[in-house]
Amino acid sequence: MISCDEAAVISNKSQYKEASLSEKFKLKLHILFCGTCAVFSKKNKQLTSLMAKAKLCVMSDLDKKVLKQTIEEQL
Repeated sequence: MISCDEAAVISNKSQYKEASLSEKFKLKLHILFCGTCAVFSKKNKQLTSLMAKAKLCVMSDLDKKVLKQTIEEQL
């Protein structure tokens, strides 16, 4: 049986398709007996789904550099 810390790591890996088949099996088995980890795993999946739906965008490195220079000039 894996610990709750290990289950959390595997749950995170699973969200990004990085968990092996044996890790996924261990996680499922752990979740059957641990309600806390079951809730964590469920909320983790919900968060990943919401982040995908949010269509977040980030500033390019060039835009960040320009913004930083603009702020420094105004100080």
